Amino acid sequence: MTSQKNHSLVSKKTLFTKEEQEINKRRCLVAAAFLVAAFVILLIRIGYLQVIKGEDLAAKSERNRLRTVRLIPPRGDIVDRKGRLMVGTRPCFDICLLREEARDIEGLIRELAVLLDVTESDLRASIIQGMKQPSYMPVILKRDVDWETLSRVEARLHNLPGIAVEVVPGRYYPEGPVASHLLGYLGEVTGEDLDAGRYPNAYAGDLVGKNGAELQWNEDLAGRAGRRWVEVDAKGRYMKFLREEPPIRGNDLHLTVDLDLQKAAEEALAGQVGAVVALDPRSGAVRALVSTPGFDPAVLSRGVTKEEWKALNDSLLKPLYNRALQGGFAPGSTFKIVMAAAGLEEKLVDEHSTIYCPGSFWFGNRSYRCWNRNGHGTVTLYKALVESCDVYFYHLGLRLGVDRIARYAHAFGLGAPTGIDLPDEKGGTVASTAWKRERFKEKWYEGETVSIAIGQGYTVVTPIQMARLIAAVGNGGILYRPHVFSRLVDPEGRPVRSSSPEVQGTVGVSKKNLSLVASALQGVVGDPRGTGKACRLPKVAVAGKTGTAQVVKQAKRRQDEKMPWQFRDHAWFVAYAPVEDPQLAVAVLVEHGGHGGSAAAPIARKVFERWFQIQSPAPVPAVERSASRACGCGHA
Repeated sequence: MTSQKNHSLVSKKTLFTKEEQEINKRRCLVAAAFLVAAFVILLIRIGYLQVIKGEDLAAKSERNRLRTVRLIPPRGDIVDRKGRLMVGTRPCFDICLLREEARDIEGLIRELAVLLDVTESDLRASIIQGMKQPSYMPVILKRDVDWETLSRVEARLHNLPGIAVEVVPGRYYPEGPVASHLLGYLGEVTGEDLDAGRYPNAYAGDLVGKNGAELQWNEDLAGRAGRRWVEVDAKGRYMKFLREEPPIRGNDLHLTVDLDLQKAAEEALAGQVGAVVALDPRSGAVRALVSTPGFDPAVLSRGVTKEEWKALNDSLLKPLYNRALQGGFAPGSTFKIVMAAAGLEEKLVDEHSTIYCPGSFWFGNRSYRCWNRNGHGTVTLYKALVESCDVYFYHLGLRLGVDRIARYAHAFGLGAPTGIDLPDEKGGTVASTAWKRERFKEKWYEGETVSIAIGQGYTVVTPIQMARLIAAVGNGGILYRPHVFSRLVDPEGRPVRSSSPEVQGTVGVSKKNLSLVASALQGVVGDPRGTGKACRLPKVAVAGKTGTAQVVKQAKRRQDEKMPWQFRDHAWFVAYAPVEDPQLAVAVLVEHGGHGGSAAAPIARKVFERWFQIQSPAPVPAVERSASRACGCGHA
């Protein structure tokens, strides 16, 4: 035993020297220190993640696991004053790109360009626009595809990873392009719209109101988006439905317009370029608002290509231009209504005073002609209006002076927007000495007053202004704010808010003097010599005024079919009826239509005829709207 023990001690002594043992000891100490330090760091990190960042990391983890899908609600219906559907909602099919599932986007673009019949550049533009939204939200490549296109895509869907068909609410126009400028259209919200905050609740890819009533009441019609919570895998793919907050359908918008009258006015103006505005003189409620040519809102709302949009905007006839609210035209002889009222109110003329018309009027070194080159002879105010004598109003204009004319024109609501509850209305122009000094830095010349007196020169009005003007004559001088809004009703049929007539002011003319003017306007239609007899109705008395607004100066007045269309005069007619209790005021403007009496008055007559035919409205048909109400499809 002793011998074996001694042998072991000798072996240890020869295996590690004392120096080596010291080195090993230090190494052990370093390793132990490293392990302790690592353990301490790990504890600190765990403590930091658990205590300080714990809630935040837990929330991130939850977000990575869950996706919130936005559900687009159906927009509210737009109906006429009797509840008849003008714009509804229907399900439509969008072709979408799911970026998180797409592996070869360029390959998809090449294949989809053929399937969808769109250009590759348009598809790329849609994808670039869609990159601004969260990656899990679908990028809409083509909206509202037809069945043929849908079938082509569905048949190839298994070879198109990342492409999906979404069923979403779309707009439905049962009357086609009827009232297109009034109703407006939808369009995809742009990045500029979002940056400017024009649509606070919209997201990239949403359809929003771009014009007309769709724009004016966009927030009410749009409803409230819903939410769907789903569980996704690590690649963002949907795995499990969790819960859903359904979207709330938009409110229904009831307009003051009468669908029958709207269609009658559009038929009466068919083939012409111009506008018709029909108002209730007792409230300012718009019964019809037409601008021709129009457009098909269904085409615009489903999305047009750049080429189609350019063609619409570059068209010579400008179908997107709302002539009823934005068209600026010289009023022609319809302005003589203002002149007559001003002359009476300023006591410069009365019903008995006369002026002689030889067919022309010399002022300075220039001859101003009357439309009747043979002259009207001795003219009273009544005859001046009934036969639309220019010479009478040349004289009256110089007596009034441009500034008094401007004051009365403003009082009748000209030179400023009427305030109708539709977007983009224009104001027009009422000239005065101050206006010309500010506008042109020039003084006023009396020769210009001569032109102003018969509705030419600088004066620019819109059809909606002229409709309100003639309505004010009919109702005794009250200027009502024109409005198309009647009421909003929520999806359960409960009233949200409604409109009431709003008086903006009066024309500032005594009832006696306004009555004298109104009596003459009745003669314009009813008198055998009246220029507006083409608007005469068999059983209803109509009061009105014709107007022919010169577009280009001519050495000799001529209007015929040989003359280029764009150089022909504009035709006006404004009227109200029945005279004893006005129910409807109408303004008709036919662009380059020629004479007001022959081109515009017959259109007004058709509008009045239809109005008096529909005085006993049928019960409200609401069945048509049931289909659109049933559309509650979501937009993932």
